[in-house]
Amino acid sequence: MFIGKEYLKEKKYDKAKEFFLQASITQRDSPSLAFLGAAYYKMGDVANAERTIKEAEEIDKDSYYILRILGYKSLIMFKQNKPEGFNALTRYVKYVKQSQLPMEMDEFERMIEKNTVDLTVLDTKIEEQTSWYEDEMKRFEDGEPGYFSEKYGHR
Repeated sequence: MFIGKEYLKEKKYDKAKEFFLQASITQRDSPSLAFLGAAYYKMGDVANAERTIKEAEEIDKDSYYILRILGYKSLIMFKQNKPEGFNALTRYVKYVKQSQLPMEMDEFERMIEKNTVDLTVLDTKIEEQTSWYEDEMKRFEDGEPGYFSEKYGHR
């Protein structure tokens, strides 16, 4: 998974997909499927992106990968012009607010309110936010300094 994440950051989506696909075959879990769905989405393979994101969501609704799942679910739905994208984006915003994460939601809320989406902005912000959140949660789990260890104390 680590190598796949690095390829994803480097925008080498084909290579990232291969690592996430292998990880999802080895262990069918929400993280490998969420990242596989993100790689498919970035490659323009919306059908496989939708399938894997839905499977990731069915497996696990409560881990910290739910932010990536909801974010990419909204992107995938919007890419297909499906109104369900607003439901997923609304759930994303609610999750961020309920979790009291230090993320700016005003732009997302305006998109929801106006019923219009700037997919490029949404794509960039969702990837930035989900990556930050997952990195910070990993630091917290590993007992390293970061946002959550400062907020909640060390594990």
